[in-house]
Amino acid sequence: MSLSARDLTERINSFARDQAGFDLVGISQALLPAFYGQALENWVEKGFAGSMGYMTRDAKRRSSVQEILPSAKSVISLAVNYYHPEDSKPEETTAGKIARYAYGADYHTVIESKLKLLSKFIHESAGSKTQVRFYVDTGPILEKAFARESGIGFFGKNTNIITRDYGSWVFLASIITNLDLTYDSPHLGTCGSCRRCIDACPTGALLGNYTLDAVRCISYLTIESKDEPPAELRERIGEWAFGCDICQMVCPYNSRAKNTREPGFLEKKAGSWLELEKIEKLNSDEEFQKMFQGSPLKRPKRKGLLRNIKTVQKNLIGGLATRD
Repeated sequence: MSLSARDLTERINSFARDQAGFDLVGISQALLPAFYGQALENWVEKGFAGSMGYMTRDAKRRSSVQEILPSAKSVISLAVNYYHPEDSKPEETTAGKIARYAYGADYHTVIESKLKLLSKFIHESAGSKTQVRFYVDTGPILEKAFARESGIGFFGKNTNIITRDYGSWVFLASIITNLDLTYDSPHLGTCGSCRRCIDACPTGALLGNYTLDAVRCISYLTIESKDEPPAELRERIGEWAFGCDICQMVCPYNSRAKNTREPGFLEKKAGSWLELEKIEKLNSDEEFQKMFQGSPLKRPKRKGLLRNIKTVQKNLIGGLATRD
């Protein structure tokens, strides 16, 4: 006997939390309100995506999961808390700061294993006609939009999804399926009049209308961009060698952060600080790959990380401090 939509939804929720290790689960219909796609198109047209070509391609596909799975009826949104405290800065060495999400193992690998486990369970529970597609920050899907529609969290002025239990210290993932499931209500939370993240951003990347100009964002400048940072922004990068957490660190919703329970994120492959001298001593890309195997720090490659190190060193020599 086949399960009802409610029973199947309850089973998926329980397995996702108790067996697959997700911290939050929410489910929405597969059709997004039109304003999400329109917002993406406007953002791209204004040049805020910079060199991130993957954000500018297939805008229609990003806002319509039926372009990925024509039979799609539901989207299961999932979140994993990745927060753990910052390490003390190493003494007697020059070091640059690392964004908190990159302290441990590469989240793509960690979360993909959870998605495979959950997808297998869904197939076994719902039958052979079940179809699923899953993504973790790599596919053409508006994960934040679906996270809001599924009740996981709301859009903050720092453009992150803010959750009730974990603030914005979460990774998002999505499963698209042809199953009829029971839907959760959208999260209607707001930042109210708070603008701490906007005022704290050193480069003015947060525009005050829930919009990020990625071209000015320190995370973009140190990870996604292949170019030297614009001269007027270099000093504002401060000590950040990989990414930036300032807009999250000042957020009131993050003041009661809970430590992650995920072993992969607790294992400090990189930790909070990147010792600049160690990177400078690497003589080849092969040595770089070996040092950062399984770490998000591989993303900008050796060339990009060396560029970031030079920027941080100049800022430290100049006595600049990161605003946080």
